[in-house]
Amino acid sequence: MHLKKTLRDSIVLGLAAAAAAWTFSRWEGALRSVLLLAIAVSCIGYLLPSLGVSLLDRLIQAARSFHWRHEQGRHHAFAGVPLHIEDDGRHLWVDGNGLQRVLGSSDRDDVLAARHAGRWRRNRDGELLLRVDSVVELLAQGPGRMEPRKVRLRRYFERELLFPAAERRRRDGR
Repeated sequence: MHLKKTLRDSIVLGLAAAAAAWTFSRWEGALRSVLLLAIAVSCIGYLLPSLGVSLLDRLIQAARSFHWRHEQGRHHAFAGVPLHIEDDGRHLWVDGNGLQRVLGSSDRDDVLAARHAGRWRRNRDGELLLRVDSVVELLAQGPGRMEPRKVRLRRYFERELLFPAAERRRRDGR
């Protein structure tokens, strides 16, 4: 491959330059080692900038993946409002506060829980979580069901949450 040949040539050239610097240098000890390293790195970097850029890009991507690993694939938002979604393996749950912000509602938690009787729970922090399928059902049959925002929200839940979760469960055999 062309890259391997270029890499080999640049390493040989860098080592030759470092050896020449070592031979002709009158510096002692650490200064000589620093000069050797600087010449070798600069030769390799000069001859192979694409290699350095790709290595730096991989390093940045790995750091970014490591940093966001807990949030990967779990970010959901509708109309600029972030929605906290939990999947317990059987059902998908959406946080009641986010749903209220999306719908512009000011109902209390107990009112929301009563509308979704038997299909709500509280998480460890005490926040109200509603089953997404129950929310979709209420959006499809409840008052104001033809409002454009509610129709879009219902389609968002169906397309982005319920259908992919059903496909994952079908593939996993649950």
